[in-house]
Amino acid sequence: MLDALLDRTVVCSFDRTGYARHARRFEPAAERDLEDRDVLLTGGTAGIGRAAAEALVSRGARVHLWGRGVEAGRATVQALGARARFTSVDLGDLEAVGQAARDLPVTAPAAVVLNAGAMPWARQLTPQGHELVWASQVLGHLLLLRVLRARGALASDTRVVWVSSGGLYAQRLSLDDLRRDRGYQRHTVYANAKRAQLVLAQELAARWPTLHEAVMHPGWVRTEAVRGAMPIFYRLTLPILRTPAQGADTIVWLATTSTPRPAGRLWLDRAAQPDHLRAGTREAPEDRAALVETVFAATDPWVEGPDGPSQREAAS
Repeated sequence: MLDALLDRTVVCSFDRTGYARHARRFEPAAERDLEDRDVLLTGGTAGIGRAAAEALVSRGARVHLWGRGVEAGRATVQALGARARFTSVDLGDLEAVGQAARDLPVTAPAAVVLNAGAMPWARQLTPQGHELVWASQVLGHLLLLRVLRARGALASDTRVVWVSSGGLYAQRLSLDDLRRDRGYQRHTVYANAKRAQLVLAQELAARWPTLHEAVMHPGWVRTEAVRGAMPIFYRLTLPILRTPAQGADTIVWLATTSTPRPAGRLWLDRAAQPDHLRAGTREAPEDRAALVETVFAATDPWVEGPDGPSQREAAS
Protein backbone atom coordinates (compact mmCIF):
# COMPACT_ATOMS: atom_id res chain seq x y z
CA MET A 1 0.00 0.00 0.00
CA LEU A 2 2.76 2.45 0.92
CA ASP A 3 4.65 1.65 -2.30
CA ALA A 4 1.53 2.34 -4.34
CA LEU A 5 0.95 5.66 -2.60
CA LEU A 6 4.57 6.71 -3.12
CA ASP A 7 4.41 5.77 -6.80
CA ARG A 8 1.38 8.01 -7.29
CA THR A 9 3.49 10.99 -6.32
CA VAL A 10 5.62 10.41 -9.48
CA VAL A 11 8.59 12.08 -7.78
CA CYS A 12 9.06 9.20 -5.36
CA SER A 13 8.69 6.73 -8.21
CA PHE A 14 10.88 8.30 -10.90
CA ASP A 15 13.72 9.33 -8.55
CA ARG A 16 16.49 7.21 -7.04
CA THR A 17 14.43 6.37 -3.94
CA GLY A 18 11.79 4.94 -6.26
CA TYR A 19 14.40 2.77 -7.92
CA ALA A 20 15.67 1.56 -4.54
CA ARG A 21 12.14 0.60 -3.45
CA HIS A 22 11.35 -1.09 -6.73
CA ALA A 23 14.67 -2.95 -6.81
CA ARG A 24 13.74 -4.76 -3.60
CA ARG A 25 11.14 -6.72 -5.56
CA PHE A 26 13.53 -7.69 -8.37
CA GLU A 27 13.83 -11.44 -8.65
CA PRO A 28 16.68 -13.35 -10.27
CA ALA A 29 15.72 -14.03 -13.87
CA ALA A 30 17.17 -16.56 -16.26
CA GLU A 31 19.10 -14.76 -18.97
CA ARG A 32 19.64 -15.65 -22.59
CA ASP A 33 23.14 -16.53 -23.68
CA LEU A 34 24.38 -13.36 -25.40
CA GLU A 35 27.91 -14.63 -26.00
CA ASP A 36 28.83 -13.37 -29.48
CA ARG A 37 25.24 -12.31 -30.17
CA ASP A 38 24.72 -8.93 -31.81
CA VAL A 39 22.89 -6.03 -30.19
CA LEU A 40 22.20 -2.77 -32.01
CA LEU A 41 21.92 0.26 -29.74
CA THR A 42 21.24 3.81 -30.91
CA GLY A 43 22.53 6.67 -28.81
CA GLY A 44 24.92 4.45 -26.92
CA THR A 45 27.91 6.73 -26.33
CA ALA A 46 26.72 8.56 -23.21
CA GLY A 47 24.31 8.43 -20.32
CA ILE A 48 21.73 5.67 -20.20
CA GLY A 49 22.76 4.25 -23.57
CA ARG A 50 26.40 4.00 -22.52
CA ALA A 51 25.41 2.24 -19.29
CA ALA A 52 23.27 -0.22 -21.24
CA ALA A 53 26.12 -0.86 -23.66
CA GLU A 54 28.51 -1.58 -20.81
CA ALA A 55 26.08 -4.06 -19.26
CA LEU A 56 25.45 -5.85 -22.56
CA VAL A 57 29.15 -6.10 -23.39
CA SER A 58 29.75 -7.55 -19.92
CA ARG A 59 27.32 -10.32 -20.86
CA GLY A 60 29.33 -11.21 -23.96
CA ALA A 61 27.29 -9.37 -26.60
CA ARG A 62 28.77 -7.61 -29.62
CA VAL A 63 27.27 -4.14 -29.35
CA HIS A 64 26.83 -2.03 -32.46
CA LEU A 65 26.53 1.59 -31.42
CA TRP A 66 24.90 4.23 -33.60
CA GLY A 67 25.35 7.91 -32.90
CA ARG A 68 26.29 11.24 -34.45
CA GLY A 69 29.43 12.09 -32.50
CA VAL A 70 32.47 10.44 -34.05
CA GLU A 71 34.83 11.34 -31.22
CA ALA A 72 32.38 10.13 -28.58
CA GLY A 73 31.93 6.93 -30.56
CA ARG A 74 35.63 6.28 -30.77
CA ALA A 75 36.08 6.95 -27.06
CA THR A 76 33.23 4.57 -26.20
CA VAL A 77 34.63 1.77 -28.37
CA GLN A 78 38.04 2.24 -26.82
CA ALA A 79 36.53 1.99 -23.34
CA LEU A 80 34.31 -1.01 -24.08
CA GLY A 81 36.86 -3.00 -26.03
CA ALA A 82 36.73 -5.39 -28.95
CA ARG A 83 33.06 -6.28 -28.51
CA ALA A 84 31.95 -2.73 -29.32
CA ARG A 85 31.60 -1.20 -32.77
CA PHE A 86 30.52 2.32 -33.71
CA THR A 87 28.82 3.73 -36.79
CA SER A 88 28.27 7.45 -37.22
CA VAL A 89 24.61 7.88 -38.18
CA ASP A 90 22.30 10.88 -37.88
CA LEU A 91 18.97 9.27 -36.88
CA GLY A 92 17.14 12.31 -38.23
CA ASP A 93 18.47 11.85 -41.77
CA LEU A 94 16.28 9.11 -43.21
CA GLU A 95 18.47 8.55 -46.25
CA ALA A 96 21.48 8.00 -43.97
CA VAL A 97 19.49 5.69 -41.67
CA GLY A 98 18.26 3.60 -44.58
CA GLN A 99 21.75 3.20 -46.00
CA ALA A 100 23.31 2.39 -42.63
CA ALA A 101 20.60 -0.19 -41.90
CA ARG A 102 21.18 -1.86 -45.26
CA ASP A 103 24.93 -1.92 -44.64
CA LEU A 104 24.74 -3.18 -41.06
CA PRO A 105 26.74 -6.45 -40.87
CA VAL A 106 24.20 -8.10 -38.61
CA THR A 107 21.61 -10.84 -39.00
CA ALA A 108 19.40 -12.13 -36.22
CA PRO A 109 20.38 -9.60 -33.54
CA ALA A 110 19.51 -10.55 -29.99
CA ALA A 111 18.14 -7.05 -29.40
CA VAL A 112 17.61 -3.69 -31.01
CA VAL A 113 17.59 -0.89 -28.44
CA LEU A 114 16.09 2.35 -29.76
CA ASN A 115 17.57 4.82 -27.32
CA ALA A 116 18.79 7.88 -29.25
CA GLY A 117 17.00 11.04 -28.20
CA ALA A 118 17.46 14.73 -27.60
CA MET A 119 15.46 17.87 -26.83
CA PRO A 120 16.88 20.72 -28.94
CA TRP A 121 16.31 24.26 -27.69
CA ALA A 122 15.29 25.47 -31.15
CA ARG A 123 13.37 23.96 -34.05
CA GLN A 124 15.55 22.17 -36.59
CA LEU A 125 14.57 20.55 -39.86
CA THR A 126 16.22 17.43 -41.25
CA PRO A 127 17.45 16.98 -44.85
CA GLN A 128 14.05 15.51 -45.68
CA GLY A 129 12.20 18.49 -44.16
CA HIS A 130 10.98 16.82 -40.97
CA GLU A 131 11.24 18.36 -37.51
CA LEU A 132 14.34 16.87 -35.88
CA VAL A 133 12.86 15.34 -32.70
CA TRP A 134 10.06 13.62 -34.62
CA ALA A 135 12.43 12.48 -37.35
CA SER A 136 15.16 11.10 -35.11
CA GLN A 137 13.12 9.53 -32.34
CA VAL A 138 10.13 8.23 -34.29
CA LEU A 139 10.78 8.08 -38.04
CA GLY A 140 14.46 7.12 -37.89
CA HIS A 141 13.88 4.32 -35.42
CA LEU A 142 10.90 2.98 -37.36
CA LEU A 143 12.91 3.07 -40.59
CA LEU A 144 15.73 1.14 -38.96
CA LEU A 145 13.32 -1.61 -37.95
CA ARG A 146 11.61 -1.66 -41.34
CA VAL A 147 14.85 -1.98 -43.30
CA LEU A 148 16.17 -4.71 -41.00
CA ARG A 149 12.89 -6.55 -41.35
CA ALA A 150 12.90 -6.16 -45.15
CA ARG A 151 16.43 -7.60 -45.19
CA GLY A 152 15.29 -10.59 -43.16
CA ALA A 153 17.74 -9.47 -40.50
CA LEU A 154 15.37 -9.70 -37.54
CA ALA A 155 14.96 -13.05 -35.82
CA SER A 156 11.97 -14.45 -34.01
CA ASP A 157 13.81 -13.96 -30.72
CA THR A 158 14.92 -10.38 -31.41
CA ARG A 159 13.89 -8.06 -28.58
CA VAL A 160 13.03 -4.51 -29.64
CA VAL A 161 13.28 -2.05 -26.76
CA TRP A 162 12.05 1.52 -27.25
CA VAL A 163 13.53 3.89 -24.67
CA SER A 164 10.84 6.44 -23.97
CA SER A 165 10.39 9.00 -21.20
CA GLY A 166 8.04 9.60 -18.31
CA GLY A 167 7.28 12.84 -20.10
CA LEU A 168 4.86 10.92 -22.31
CA TYR A 169 2.38 10.97 -19.42
CA ALA A 170 1.89 14.70 -19.96
CA GLN A 171 0.98 14.44 -23.64
CA ARG A 172 -1.87 13.24 -25.81
CA LEU A 173 -0.76 12.01 -29.21
CA SER A 174 -0.93 14.85 -31.73
CA LEU A 175 -0.23 14.62 -35.45
CA ASP A 176 -1.05 18.27 -36.05
CA ASP A 177 1.76 20.44 -37.43
CA LEU A 178 4.52 17.84 -37.07
CA ARG A 179 6.99 20.21 -38.75
CA ARG A 180 6.18 22.80 -36.05
CA ASP A 181 5.72 25.54 -38.61
CA ARG A 182 3.29 27.26 -36.23
CA GLY A 183 5.61 27.30 -33.24
CA TYR A 184 8.12 25.12 -31.43
CA GLN A 185 7.62 24.24 -27.77
CA ARG A 186 10.38 21.78 -27.13
CA HIS A 187 8.93 20.02 -24.08
CA THR A 188 5.67 19.39 -25.92
CA VAL A 189 7.48 18.25 -29.07
CA TYR A 190 9.61 15.82 -27.08
CA ALA A 191 6.70 14.43 -25.04
CA ASN A 192 4.64 13.97 -28.20
CA ALA A 193 7.44 11.96 -29.82
CA LYS A 194 7.70 9.80 -26.70
CA ARG A 195 3.94 9.23 -26.66
CA ALA A 196 4.12 8.32 -30.36
CA GLN A 197 6.86 5.77 -29.62
CA LEU A 198 4.60 3.93 -27.20
CA VAL A 199 1.60 3.93 -29.53
CA LEU A 200 3.73 2.92 -32.50
CA ALA A 201 5.41 0.08 -30.61
CA GLN A 202 1.99 -1.28 -29.68
CA GLU A 203 0.77 -1.04 -33.26
CA LEU A 204 3.93 -2.73 -34.55
CA ALA A 205 3.54 -5.50 -31.99
CA ALA A 206 0.17 -6.28 -33.56
CA ARG A 207 1.48 -5.89 -37.12
CA TRP A 208 4.70 -7.86 -36.57
CA PRO A 209 3.79 -10.47 -33.95
CA THR A 210 7.04 -12.40 -34.34
CA LEU A 211 8.99 -9.48 -32.85
CA HIS A 212 9.02 -8.80 -29.12
CA GLU A 213 8.25 -5.06 -28.87
CA ALA A 214 8.58 -3.37 -25.48
CA VAL A 215 8.79 0.21 -24.29
CA MET A 216 10.45 1.44 -21.13
CA HIS A 217 11.09 4.73 -19.44
CA PRO A 218 14.10 5.13 -17.18
CA GLY A 219 12.78 7.57 -14.59
CA TRP A 220 14.77 10.70 -13.78
CA VAL A 221 18.43 10.06 -14.52
CA ARG A 222 21.59 12.09 -13.95
CA THR A 223 22.97 12.54 -17.47
CA GLU A 224 24.63 15.29 -19.43
CA ALA A 225 21.68 15.23 -21.82
CA VAL A 226 19.27 16.08 -19.01
CA ARG A 227 21.56 18.77 -17.68
CA GLY A 228 21.83 20.37 -21.12
CA ALA A 229 18.14 20.11 -21.99
CA MET A 230 16.63 20.97 -18.60
CA PRO A 231 19.25 22.82 -16.54
CA ILE A 232 16.86 24.16 -13.90
CA PHE A 233 15.20 20.78 -13.39
CA TYR A 234 18.63 19.16 -13.23
CA ARG A 235 19.92 21.60 -10.61
CA LEU A 236 16.84 21.27 -8.41
CA THR A 237 16.61 17.48 -8.58
CA LEU A 238 20.28 16.53 -8.70
CA PRO A 239 20.32 14.96 -5.20
CA ILE A 240 17.52 12.56 -6.11
CA LEU A 241 18.38 11.67 -9.73
CA ARG A 242 19.13 8.07 -10.62
CA THR A 243 22.48 6.89 -11.88
CA PRO A 244 22.72 5.97 -15.59
CA ALA A 245 23.09 2.32 -14.62
CA GLN A 246 19.84 2.46 -12.66
CA GLY A 247 18.12 4.13 -15.60
CA ALA A 248 19.46 1.46 -17.96
CA ASP A 249 18.54 -1.52 -15.76
CA THR A 250 15.16 -2.19 -17.36
CA ILE A 251 16.62 -1.89 -20.87
CA VAL A 252 19.10 -4.64 -20.06
CA TRP A 253 16.43 -6.74 -18.31
CA LEU A 254 14.08 -6.53 -21.30
CA ALA A 255 16.90 -7.37 -23.72
CA THR A 256 18.39 -10.27 -21.79
CA THR A 257 15.73 -12.20 -19.88
CA SER A 258 15.03 -15.60 -21.39
CA THR A 259 11.25 -15.13 -21.13
CA PRO A 260 10.01 -12.28 -23.35
CA ARG A 261 7.76 -9.74 -21.70
CA PRO A 262 4.19 -9.13 -22.96
CA ALA A 263 4.36 -7.24 -26.25
CA GLY A 264 3.67 -3.53 -26.40
CA ARG A 265 3.75 -2.84 -22.66
CA LEU A 266 5.37 0.13 -20.97
CA TRP A 267 7.88 -0.71 -18.24
CA LEU A 268 9.63 1.05 -15.38
CA ASP A 269 11.97 -0.78 -13.02
CA ARG A 270 11.02 -4.20 -14.42
CA ALA A 271 7.30 -3.66 -13.76
CA ALA A 272 4.53 -2.96 -16.26
CA GLN A 273 3.14 0.55 -16.06
CA PRO A 274 -0.13 2.17 -17.16
CA ASP A 275 -0.07 3.81 -20.59
CA HIS A 276 -1.85 6.89 -19.21
CA LEU A 277 -2.06 8.65 -15.88
CA ARG A 278 -4.71 11.15 -17.04
CA ALA A 279 -7.76 10.44 -19.16
CA GLY A 280 -7.11 13.50 -21.29
CA THR A 281 -3.98 11.93 -22.78
CA ARG A 282 -5.79 8.91 -24.25
CA GLU A 283 -5.74 8.66 -28.02
CA ALA A 284 -8.70 7.50 -30.11
CA PRO A 285 -8.42 4.44 -32.39
CA GLU A 286 -8.43 6.73 -35.41
CA ASP A 287 -5.45 8.61 -33.97
CA ARG A 288 -3.51 5.37 -33.69
CA ALA A 289 -4.37 4.42 -37.27
CA ALA A 290 -3.40 7.89 -38.49
CA LEU A 291 -0.03 7.62 -36.73
CA VAL A 292 0.78 4.34 -38.48
CA GLU A 293 -0.27 5.76 -41.84
CA THR A 294 1.76 8.92 -41.32
CA VAL A 295 5.02 7.31 -40.21
CA PHE A 296 4.90 4.51 -42.75
CA ALA A 297 4.30 6.99 -45.57
CA ALA A 298 7.23 9.11 -44.37
CA THR A 299 9.62 6.14 -44.31
CA ASP A 300 8.35 4.27 -47.40
CA PRO A 301 10.89 5.78 -49.85
CA TRP A 302 13.78 4.02 -48.10
CA VAL A 303 12.22 0.56 -47.70
CA GLU A 304 12.31 -2.26 -50.20
CA GLY A 305 11.23 -5.87 -49.94
CA PRO A 306 8.42 -7.50 -47.97
CA ASP A 307 7.61 -4.39 -45.96
CA GLY A 308 7.97 -1.89 -48.79
CA PRO A 309 5.10 0.31 -49.99
CA SER A 310 4.32 -1.65 -53.15
CA GLN A 311 3.89 -4.89 -51.22
CA ARG A 312 1.73 -3.24 -48.58
CA GLU A 313 -0.50 -1.63 -51.22
CA ALA A 314 -0.90 -4.96 -53.04
CA ALA A 315 -1.93 -6.63 -49.80
CA SER A 316 -4.50 -3.97 -48.88
